[in-house]
Amino acid sequence: MAAHSVSHALLCGVLLSLAVLPAWGADAPVTRLDRRTAKVWQEAVRIEASDSKRAGALLDEVVRAAPGYAPAWQHRARLEYSDGRFDDALKDLDTALALDRTDAESFRLRGDCHRQLGHIDKALADYTRAISMNLDTAALYNSRAAVYHAAGRNDEALQDYTRGIRLRLDDPVPLKERGNVYASIGRYRDAIDDYDQAIRYRPDYADAYLDRGFAQGQVGDFQRASDDFDAVIRLQPNNSKGWTLRGAVHLKLGELPPALDDFTHAIKLQPKDPYGYLARAAVLVKMKRPQDALADREEAVRVRPDLPEVYIARGGSWHELGDHEKGLADRSEAIRLRPDMPEAWFARGNDYVWLGQFDKASSDLTEALRLRPGFVEARDLLTRVQAELKQKAAEEPTQQAQQVPPEATPLAVTPSAATPSAATPPPPAQTTRKDVVPQAPATPPAPPSITPPAAPPRAIPFVPAPAEAMQSAEAHHQRGRELAAAGKFPQAVAELTEAIRLEPNLALAWNARGYAYLRMRDYTRAIADFSEAIRLNPAYANAWHNRAAARRARGDRAGADADAKKASALERP
Repeated sequence: MAAHSVSHALLCGVLLSLAVLPAWGADAPVTRLDRRTAKVWQEAVRIEASDSKRAGALLDEVVRAAPGYAPAWQHRARLEYSDGRFDDALKDLDTALALDRTDAESFRLRGDCHRQLGHIDKALADYTRAISMNLDTAALYNSRAAVYHAAGRNDEALQDYTRGIRLRLDDPVPLKERGNVYASIGRYRDAIDDYDQAIRYRPDYADAYLDRGFAQGQVGDFQRASDDFDAVIRLQPNNSKGWTLRGAVHLKLGELPPALDDFTHAIKLQPKDPYGYLARAAVLVKMKRPQDALADREEAVRVRPDLPEVYIARGGSWHELGDHEKGLADRSEAIRLRPDMPEAWFARGNDYVWLGQFDKASSDLTEALRLRPGFVEARDLLTRVQAELKQKAAEEPTQQAQQVPPEATPLAVTPSAATPSAATPPPPAQTTRKDVVPQAPATPPAPPSITPPAAPPRAIPFVPAPAEAMQSAEAHHQRGRELAAAGKFPQAVAELTEAIRLEPNLALAWNARGYAYLRMRDYTRAIADFSEAIRLNPAYANAWHNRAAARRARGDRAGADADAKKASALERP
């Protein structure tokens, strides 16, 4: 009887051992799954890649039935991460790691979540912990390199990219990204070498051609830059960046007709981007076609009537055509839209200087400085205006004694420069102004060459050239693009952040800053900025494209495909 009882007990033990599955490996917690929950778990893992929604529901069931089963929390976190739910993924990974501190993959994935949420220090800590646990993969080193780059620790970023490249020599992506780090610190030749190698591994790598074109431009090799942009257009005919940048090269070389053609094509690809019209208007101004430039600027107003910069730009056209009343009205509208925008006050103050209305100019420039005390251009112009007002006040008694009308003072402006009369427009040479620095319609940012040259000196010696007249959110936006074109991404981020501070609704600045973060491999901030650009302008195809690229780079294929599909739908005629 005793023997029978023992054998029965042993049999029960064997059956129980067969009825459960181990959770996590030899060093895992004791938590096990019963047969039913184990089947649910296995089905969730099987369909995870093909049916994420169903898999998520099954994993919810597993964590309810077995809350101590760490793998279920980690796998659910994977799905949440792929869906962009980084906070939810982070909570699940915290739970998984509380259950099992030996899982390097959970540390790696939590590092990805921290990175997406902008927690740079925490991301670095988790990546470093995963590496210390012998998770020695190229992807992990590349991820940590991107975070180092985002933190401005470029030497460490270069070291990690180099480690990742050595672990997987045939992957072109880290080569391109290491090239971006080199470019950000001005080592353009090294950057070009990396881009060359990336293209050798992947001859159809359009992004590498695009970045190499930037670098070629920075070392003054515009022909090779143009060749690279040709390759981008050949590989991706609907890539507006390639058309925009090739147009910028043409403009830099003084090849106005092809520049006009390329910007026109970019506009066709993104007809709802106001800065495409402003870019083309810059070419039309250089071609001495002020009426056509005005038409493009009016279209920019139609596309984005809520954007102060388009009114400032159109105001410039009105002034060029001699209709100063409309020019002032546009500058005033910019102030109405953004009364806290110092650049709008500066632009109108500059107009008053052209018109010889120095008291009004002084008032507007003073307001610009009140809003932005460090506004150097406004301070310099105000100093000159105040000096002229003092001189005029000192000369007034003498003029009255001699019965000389005030208009006869030596400071009188020439009619072509300042008199509000449509019959006396400015001479053609003065149409090369930059009231708003023209922008490319898409990121990556256009090189400085897209900016037309400053106008010749005007009749009033203390009036700045029109190229100096606009230091707005758009000016910061332009400088940010120029810095990004130079590979100086941290500096570009600083300028674009200022542009966003001045104009929070400037979708182009959000997109450009997102691009800079993307180049820095800071996918968290990049995706956040692209998402804001999309919120501000849901029809902004380039922002959808860029977010797709960022999502794809972090391994979110489903999200990337969805964004790319949306971008393609927006680009269809």
